[in-house]
Amino acid sequence: MKHRIVAAGLAAVLMLTATPVYASADLITLLPFPIEHSENEDTRVLTLEEAFRMAQRNNSSIDTLNDTITFIEQQRRSLVIDELNAWRFGAGLLDHSAAQLGRAIRSIDVTQTNAPTTQQTLESLSSFLVLNNVNMIYAIELDLVFERETVAFNAVTLQHTELRNELGLASDADVTDARRELESSRAALRAMEITLESLNVSLNHLIGLPSATNVRVKHHPQLDIGRISDRVRNINHYADRQTHMDPTIETLRRQVRDAQFNYNSWQDWVQNWAPSQPGVAMNWETNITDRASMLNALNAAGRELTDSIDNMQENIRQAYMQLRQLEEQREILLITLQRAHDAYATASVNLTAGMVTQHQVESARLAIMMAEGLLIGNSIAYENLLFRFERPFLLAI
Repeated sequence: MKHRIVAAGLAAVLMLTATPVYASADLITLLPFPIEHSENEDTRVLTLEEAFRMAQRNNSSIDTLNDTITFIEQQRRSLVIDELNAWRFGAGLLDHSAAQLGRAIRSIDVTQTNAPTTQQTLESLSSFLVLNNVNMIYAIELDLVFERETVAFNAVTLQHTELRNELGLASDADVTDARRELESSRAALRAMEITLESLNVSLNHLIGLPSATNVRVKHHPQLDIGRISDRVRNINHYADRQTHMDPTIETLRRQVRDAQFNYNSWQDWVQNWAPSQPGVAMNWETNITDRASMLNALNAAGRELTDSIDNMQENIRQAYMQLRQLEEQREILLITLQRAHDAYATASVNLTAGMVTQHQVESARLAIMMAEGLLIGNSIAYENLLFRFERPFLLAI
């Protein structure tokens, strides 16, 4: 089934970008954190680029764009014939309908010129939706690993608490709290399983496969993210360059040039041709209305271009600061992860010495998994934002 991109739906997706998940850091040796995939001979394994291309082919907005271009090409041929007839059989350069037809043809030409840019933006948006969905699936899969471990840990905790209660070392309230904690973790596990199923259906919808298809996209977010300041030395210069090169801004520039051409053509027509033809009836009311309409279109196009450049540059600067914040958070998360490893190592030594229980060691191991999760959650948020930072027209969505 074809999908159509809508901004409101994308906004809802973007809110989930930074969902906490679990993985590893290159400089730290971590405990195994496997993900079990229910793959079989029917599982379709894709690269991220393959998923991008499938989503682009399945985007009905691109199909609609192509259909529109085909239609207006046919419409343009008809308008050209009408324009030639208007000039040939009408009042020549004074013929109002001929001028209108000329503007209609030029408008179609602008639409055709903008079509590749529009398709590029739609393709980029399709790719981002896939990237975000794939990262969310990866996040939930890792979350499920952690939550299953948490359920098992809480089950043992409940057993220990019940035993201590029988020995008079824990209260009934302690037992109730432990039981509620276990029930809560089980409910969270069920909710994650439903979420994962929904995300898989959503991915299949994006790339144009039946909802029941078992698909796995091979992609993991990069943990060695580097620093954005090494790539962008001066954010203001970068923002200027990006807005100068941005395809959506260029489309708005074309609209301004088209509006200016229409207005100048009207001015030239009235000043140089209309007054010099005595005896030819002029509909000044119509022409005054045309002038006002074209002047309004020119002013509106100019304001839209200026506002869009200002907004895009501000979005670029804001995204740059958010990327730097994520980099700083990553440093803190690496320290937290290292401390979790240290605590686990200490607990393991104390277990050998009989100073702690195996259950306490398991608690330390879960702390490592949680720290890993926060780290890769940071990496996913960074990857998603960087994708949009490099395509600034996506930052406005």
